[in-house]
Amino acid sequence: MSLTKWCEHLMKKGETRFVCGQSGCNAVWAYQEVRKMALLTPEEMEYFEKTMALNAVARNPNSKFCPGCTSPVSRGISSNLYVCCKVCSLKTGRTFAFCWQCLREWKGQQPRSDRCENYDCHNSALKTLRDCPEVQIQTVKGAKGCPSVRACPTCGSLLQHTGKGCKNVLCPRCKILFCFGCLKNTNECIITRNHNVYGTCSSGIAPRQTSIPVWK
Repeated sequence: MSLTKWCEHLMKKGETRFVCGQSGCNAVWAYQEVRKMALLTPEEMEYFEKTMALNAVARNPNSKFCPGCTSPVSRGISSNLYVCCKVCSLKTGRTFAFCWQCLREWKGQQPRSDRCENYDCHNSALKTLRDCPEVQIQTVKGAKGCPSVRACPTCGSLLQHTGKGCKNVLCPRCKILFCFGCLKNTNECIITRNHNVYGTCSSGIAPRQTSIPVWK
C-alpha cells in the first residue's frame, strides 16, 4: 500500500516516472516492476496507465487532447492550426477536425496559421506579448523600452522580467540562457558587446515578438 500511495502521489504531481522516495536516492522504477511489487488490482492498473498517458501528453507541447473524444492528438505541421482526430472521424464516419488554438471543432477554410473562424479564436500567448507593459532592466545601461514578457527564442515558453537583476535569463523549460533584451543566445550577445556582461546589446532591444518560436 505504501508503494501504491507513493506512486499515486508522483502521478498527481504530473510525473511520468516512478522515482524512489528515499533521501539521496534517484533510482527509477519501471512500471512493470511497480505493478508486480505493489500487487496492483486491474482497476489500479487501468488508473495508473491512463494517468501516466495523460501526464505524458501534458508534458509534450506537440500533443493536445481532442475536444471530441479527449484522446491525445499530435499536430503534424506546426504552422497549421487545423488538426484531424482519427478516433472521432472513425466513430462518426465523417472527418472531425478541431482548432489547435481554441480547441473547438474547426470552422472555416484550412490550412490556417493565425486562427479558425470560431468566435474569439486567438492566441493568448501572442496577446500577452503584444499587450504586456515595458520594463527597464536596472542592471543594464540603456535597456529601456524592453517588453516585460518574452517568448523563449528556443522553445517558446513565456517568461517575465520584473526589471530587477540580470538581463540574461535561464529558461526553466529548455535550459537555454538568453538575453532578455536582444533575444540572442547569451554567449552570442556577450561576444557582440566585447564580453561586457552588463553592457548594452550591440543590436539594441529586440522589438515585440509577433510569433511563438517552436522547439525542434
